[in-house]
Parts: sequence; C-alpha cells; structure tokens
Amino acid sequence: MSLNSFSGLHEDILRLIAEKIDLIVDFIRVGAVCKSWRSVTLDKRHFSLFLKPLPWLMLTANDGEEIRSFFSPFENKIYRLNLPKASGCHCWGSPFGWVVTVAFDHKVHMLNPLSRASLPLPPLSAFNDRYFDAKSPGKNRMSYITKAVVAKVSSSSIAEEQFLVLIIYGGCNSLAFARPGDETWTPMLCHTKTVFDALYFNGQFYAVNSWGFVHLCDTYGLPSSQSTIFARPPPNVKGVDRFYILELQGELHLVVRVLDFGTDMPAIEFQHLLKTKLIEVYKCDFCTRKWEKLQNLGDHAIFIGSNNSFSLKASDYPGCKPSCIYFTDDHNEASGRLVGHDMGIFNMDTVEIERLYEGHDSLSRYSPPVWITPHLL
Repeated sequence: MSLNSFSGLHEDILRLIAEKIDLIVDFIRVGAVCKSWRSVTLDKRHFSLFLKPLPWLMLTANDGEEIRSFFSPFENKIYRLNLPKASGCHCWGSPFGWVVTVAFDHKVHMLNPLSRASLPLPPLSAFNDRYFDAKSPGKNRMSYITKAVVAKVSSSSIAEEQFLVLIIYGGCNSLAFARPGDETWTPMLCHTKTVFDALYFNGQFYAVNSWGFVHLCDTYGLPSSQSTIFARPPPNVKGVDRFYILELQGELHLVVRVLDFGTDMPAIEFQHLLKTKLIEVYKCDFCTRKWEKLQNLGDHAIFIGSNNSFSLKASDYPGCKPSCIYFTDDHNEASGRLVGHDMGIFNMDTVEIERLYEGHDSLSRYSPPVWITPHLL
C-alpha cells in the first residue's frame, strides 16, 4: 500500500486506529506517518483518555549535554531526546509529564520533554536566607532544593486544573510553593523542619519529615499557610529511614525505605555507600490516624525517588510488575560524589531486590536519575 493510500484514510478510521494505541511512543509514531495522521493525533485531550504512558527513567550522567537519555524499564529501551533547556540542570520528575529543572544561573522551570513546553517558576535568587550563596551557583543548583513535587490542583476560583510546584529547600529542608509565572516562592510555615516528601491529596497538602511524622498543611495560596501533625510514624520505625507519602487506590500511604549504611567500598570509586535493603508500605486509617502495614500491593506498583511519589495499576501497563516498588537513588550529594547507583525493583511478595538499570550512565555528580511519565501536553 502506498503512502497516498494511508494519507487518504477517513478521519473517523484514523481516530479508531489511534484509540487502540496504549503506548505514547507508538502514538507519536502514528503522528509521524503523514500530515493527515498527525492532524488527528493533535487532539491530545481526547486521546489522553486512551493513552497509558509508561514511566521512564531520566538518566543524568549526560546532564551537561543537550541530548538527554530516558530508559524505559518496561521495554528495556533507551530513548534520546534533544532537550537544550535541560542541559546542565538539576532535575526532578513527576507523573504529569513535567520535569522541574534548576539551571546553573539559578533559573527554575517546568519542562515537558516531549512537547518541549517550558513554564517559568521563580528563580532561586528569590530566596534571601543564609543557605543561598549567590557566589556559588553550582552548589545552589546541586543542593539548595532537595526535592521538587508537581501538584495538579483545582478550586472554585480556578476554572480548570492547574499545576503548582512544591519545593523542599534550604539547610532546614523547609517547604514552599509557586505556580508557573509567579515571581516569588510562598513559604509554608510548617511546625516541622527537615521535610523529606510532600503530596497534594484530597484538596490538602501533606508533608512527611525525616522522622516519619506526617503534617497536614491546611491551605494553599495564603501568605502564611500553617500545618499540624496529622499522623505519627508507625511503631518500630527508625529516624534513619527515608519516608515517602503517596496516594494509592484513593487512600494515603507511607513508604519506609530502610537503608544499609555499609562500610564496604562501592564498585565504582567516589560513590556514596548508602544501599536500600528493605522497603515497607503502610496505609493510613483516617479515623484513628494509625498506620496499617501492608504485606503486598496487589495489582499495583509504586515509584519513589527524586520525584513525585506515585502509584499505578500494574495490569494496565504492559511489563509493569505488580506488588513491586521501583526505586531510584535520591541521595542528596553536595560534596561531589557520584549518585545514581542505589536503584532497583523491590518485590514485596518475595522481599527481594532486582536490578533496575545496569548502565553506568546513570551515575552523576549533579542529580540522580528521576521518574518521569511522558505526556503530550
């Protein structure tokens, strides 16, 4: 069949073909066939109902280059995208198609790797505290923001859902937020410091600190948002563990990542020595605000690391392993060691860890690999 025959297909037939596609990569390929096929795929809002984009691992070893590499563990394949706006940036991923980038010049953006759309956020220079050093842009890029979380929010005053970004920043790991286009970051005056992860859930913001206490931030958009202790950590949980909060099946969950502070030299010189040895998941009872330890995740998988903590239904995504936790290295390294080696897939049924990615191009001195779920926005 000639190309002219393909281009002559009726639009209704093309839409039926496009609606049968699950993977976003195949959807992009359909749009590349010819002009008429691409015109159908431009209706992104319609096809977002059918597409099930698989999370990619954004590798950071080549973060000083314009061509950035993304690894799909479900296809065991590397994709390379031309992203000059991500060159030399510290990056944090999200399940909404956006990557938050911090550049050497202190500028902060939300970047969509597929569409290359870029939305400005307030620069780091908007902060005026003793932890920000305008004379050390490299240090600020590496360690001033320890985590950025993208949230999709809506309210009665907003006609449709919009994005905002929560950041954990400064020497005390404080919390602040901004919307694209804002000129300054709005601090959230929590009763805790050392925030480790944050989540927008059921119209509220939650933050977990480095001891496992979950705080509820009452509102957003006010100059001095407050927080209260929502839940104490599960029993027998240690302060040296790492904590993540996420939504799974409409309920609040806490993930506890137990690290081994080993003394053996790593396989590659200048790596840090921390290694994940166990991961536990707890579900919150909103009535008692107590935690129930889960033995497995059923038909779900969890993704944690230097990105939004999120879950998905494994059977909806070809190749995704149920009852597994996909984790990446999120060690915050300010002294120049390599980060990126503590990655794997933790199986809650077998309590075993398998390798996630074998390539050494996951190692970086700037930022670890991050999970990004690609979307055509």
